[in-house]
Amino acid sequence: MTEHWPHPINPSSIPTSTLARADELVRKTAFLAGLVAPKTAACLSELLIVANAHYSSEIDGNSSEPEMLEREFVLEHHQSAFGGIPELRRRIVTVLCQHHQVLHGRTQRAGIGAFARALTFEHFALLGLHPHLWSLSRGLGRRLEEYQSATGMNDPMQTDGLEGAQKLIGGGQLAFIDFMLDVCHEEVDYVTTALNRRRLRESITHAYRTNSQLKEAGITPETMPAFLALLIQGALPRSEFVTFTGLPRKAANDQLNRLLSLGIVVSTPSNHQRLEVGLPVWFAQDLLPDFHLA
Repeated sequence: MTEHWPHPINPSSIPTSTLARADELVRKTAFLAGLVAPKTAACLSELLIVANAHYSSEIDGNSSEPEMLEREFVLEHHQSAFGGIPELRRRIVTVLCQHHQVLHGRTQRAGIGAFARALTFEHFALLGLHPHLWSLSRGLGRRLEEYQSATGMNDPMQTDGLEGAQKLIGGGQLAFIDFMLDVCHEEVDYVTTALNRRRLRESITHAYRTNSQLKEAGITPETMPAFLALLIQGALPRSEFVTFTGLPRKAANDQLNRLLSLGIVVSTPSNHQRLEVGLPVWFAQDLLPDFHLA
């Protein structure tokens, strides 16, 4: 869908507490992005595409494909709708205003919710909030009744234009913005906690003790420090990974080949001496146990 939507209209007065929450979201998402190595982030992003599709289906009550937006449309809309807003925190608030407004537009159709979430995702990405590392759809799916109540999704107002937007502002838009900021914070906090080094160490230790696929493949505990280092750094030279295991070279290479066959360690065809992390669903569920990844 690439139709042009009216520019969102912010409430005339935005509470300081709301702006502070938007500011804090900028800080938290920047911290999360710095916490995750690029190769690990790429794996996580691929997993979240699947997770977002699942949660979107729960929200919309169908199994339709996720909304795909044309890049040119998004860039044009972003510049025209947010280019004149100098403060990043106010741009974030405006994105959430737009989400609310789209759901109440006169043009109601199947998939309008997916479109609103996809548009919010793209604007968040352009604002530097790294939405590929956390899932707004998961948060909304977990708080679906509140989301439906906050947006009136079950009883859309069917309004458009300046007059309709002004009505929306008086109809709980500020409460909706605060709700959406709460959801964003919860999801960023969840992933940040799951991927901090202490929690990663605990999750991997648990996986090595209990994961049936690791056991069946004959993976030994000595490889755990090497894999943890790979997960944190995203990539390692093969020789460094072997050294991290503390095993004799032959045994270390045997274990590495087993990890490669499982897909949790990846060797790129262009450089066999460089290892990268892999996060197949069966293993990623040990790191993000409350996520629907398949």
